[in-house]
Amino acid sequence: MKRQIVLMDKPRIERSLKRMAIELWEKLTPEQELVIVGLNERGFATAKVLFEYLKPFHNESVIDLIQYDVKNLTHNKPLPECSEKFVLIIDDVIFSGKTMFDAVSAIISAGEPERIEVLTLLDRGHRKYPIKSNITGMTIPTKVGEHVEVMLSKEKPEQVVLFKNT
Repeated sequence: MKRQIVLMDKPRIERSLKRMAIELWEKLTPEQELVIVGLNERGFATAKVLFEYLKPFHNESVIDLIQYDVKNLTHNKPLPECSEKFVLIIDDVIFSGKTMFDAVSAIISAGEPERIEVLTLLDRGHRKYPIKSNITGMTIPTKVGEHVEVMLSKEKPEQVVLFKNT
């Protein structure tokens, strides 16, 4: 039997994304172009909310928001030219780092970004690949057999739930 624990509710998610938007903006220079790459369905949903929180800060800066499906490459639009740009890869949850590693590889093959950073709503730890989340909403090391999922409502993150085996 599985037990569910809500790690982040909607207000907590919103507070975290607002804080992360400010943290991201502090890393950018006014003339820097930003490309936000939301991974798969949930990473893109997270990226859209973060993009909304960035709007008050960005003034005249150029920000491109795109969705990249790491699992189903045939449905992707070509990645934009990322050379000399700050690229932010967003996923809802990072665990082994494989999804992020695949995304970084695709981005690098599309150009030479000035900088690549990773933003995740939740970091589960347990990396197999040398990838870390530079901006993180919450870090919760999980155990073998546990699963974390971001639940969406109207294409926006609603809850982060930990499923534990009991």
